[in-house]
Amino acid sequence: MDPLKNYSEGYFFHCNETDFTLDYSGMVENKEKLLTSHSDLVNLALDTVQKIEKGEIVNKTEVTQESENRAVDHYNLRMEKELVEGKSLSISLKYNAKIVEEITPILKGELRAPNGQKYTDVIFNGIGGSSLGPYMLVISQYGIDYNTLSGLPMKIHFTSNTDPDSFSHLIKKLDLNTTILVSISKSGTTSETKGNLEAFTQILKDQGIEKIGPHMIAITTADSLLDKFAKKNQFLASYVMNVETGGRTSICSAVGMVPAAFAQINFEEFLKGQSVMDKMTRRTEVSENPAMIISLAIEELTHKEKHKNMIMLCYSDFLKEFPNYLQQLYMESIGKNYDIFGKTKHEGQTIFGGVGTMVQHAFMQQVQKGIKDCFVRFLNFRKRKSDFLVESSGSMGRQLLGFVKGTESALTKNNVPFFTTTFKMNNPFNVGMMVALEERIVTFIGAFRQINCYDQPGVQAGKLACKHFNALSKIVLNNLIEYFSNENNSFTGEAKKYFLQFAKTQEKQEFSEKEILGDSIFVDALLSDLDANIEIDKSYNELKKLITIERVMKDNKFIYTITKK
Repeated sequence: MDPLKNYSEGYFFHCNETDFTLDYSGMVENKEKLLTSHSDLVNLALDTVQKIEKGEIVNKTEVTQESENRAVDHYNLRMEKELVEGKSLSISLKYNAKIVEEITPILKGELRAPNGQKYTDVIFNGIGGSSLGPYMLVISQYGIDYNTLSGLPMKIHFTSNTDPDSFSHLIKKLDLNTTILVSISKSGTTSETKGNLEAFTQILKDQGIEKIGPHMIAITTADSLLDKFAKKNQFLASYVMNVETGGRTSICSAVGMVPAAFAQINFEEFLKGQSVMDKMTRRTEVSENPAMIISLAIEELTHKEKHKNMIMLCYSDFLKEFPNYLQQLYMESIGKNYDIFGKTKHEGQTIFGGVGTMVQHAFMQQVQKGIKDCFVRFLNFRKRKSDFLVESSGSMGRQLLGFVKGTESALTKNNVPFFTTTFKMNNPFNVGMMVALEERIVTFIGAFRQINCYDQPGVQAGKLACKHFNALSKIVLNNLIEYFSNENNSFTGEAKKYFLQFAKTQEKQEFSEKEILGDSIFVDALLSDLDANIEIDKSYNELKKLITIERVMKDNKFIYTITKK
């Protein structure tokens, strides 16, 4: 491959209307071959998009236990035509306008908290796409100092991980009398989101705030458990998303609309940007379809050199969270072990990155001189909003551009493949285009490889195991309380011994060897947590009154001694 020669021969796509440019001179060996020799893949990909946009059931595989058997609608939510009833760009714009109309009185202080004061803070409570998308959107507009430099009428906060230390840090700096928690969960049963909501509800009540509704907003599907809880407790609002909208592609729904309304981001422009890119990437002519060019180039490289990591270098601090957003979009979508026909097929697309030039100092040495396990994608804006004089380069903006072009040149010399995508400027319209481009690439690659990009059985497996851990923990702890509330004074042993003694219920008295081995690991973790945190308020309040616990390592096993106080 000769990127310099390719550049001179026009290995580009450019859209005059939006000033978007894709430079693939560093990624493709033969432009003619790329554009004309993959008709079967192209037809397969475009057919998949047509099926999605017609509302056909595409979220399915022949592996029934992993199949969700439903349509996928994120493209329809910003499509000019209403191919599926009730779903189109105009309908989404109307719903967004409704949300803005209802949020604005909160921001202006026309709708006030129960104590008569203006609402001051809003917390967005979600996990996965329900967090990564909104957070990326806010950062893209205001940068990391969105609460200090944006001048927004309410301060914005995010909570996703069930980390009690960070949650405590957040709660301590807020006046909960004037705080709103926005919980985002399609099912209403997402463990992390539900747990944070339950904790927030209890904290409100502990502070004497019995009516939680004026401090809550929900984003969920109609009649979900969260929607019912919202109506029962008279939340400020419960905004609806569709069952067919997957979490990692939900930013074009109420999941993005509500945070954008609080952050005063022009979400209408974001949706229009997505719609424009969707239209661009429906084109049947490969040379006029940037998502198809990128997808085919990745596929060619994969067939030639096997799977390669994708490194995304974003040359704007405002795109700091974009690679994190893309990690879920790509890895949850393409990381599968079955094709749609139920045949074992291990696929994936590892992606990592960050802000150039910062992350270049983290891993560019290996990319340039170490193992050849990746390709690089550059993402930058052509037009900047400000600049500063720099003696060595003339201006700070030109210095940043110099790092883009200089790194491209270094990759060329070291035979590392790369793309460069350049958008006109950083605004909601172009960020919408950026997101839509990546969503389409994911759809195309999934179609090429005949996998279902819209389920996530691996994530679900972890959720189910967590649910089992929580249930087992309650059984063991309740049995410990009962044991030491009677005449028993001590118990000593490894986790397996504790499991066999304290995991029994009236319904289950015997365990298989597999259950004993697997669940003993869970019990070991529980006992270790009990040892470390028994004195922490609200962790183990009942047991704290009853027992002391000591953990020691003996013969490569932890031995726990519990003694009655």
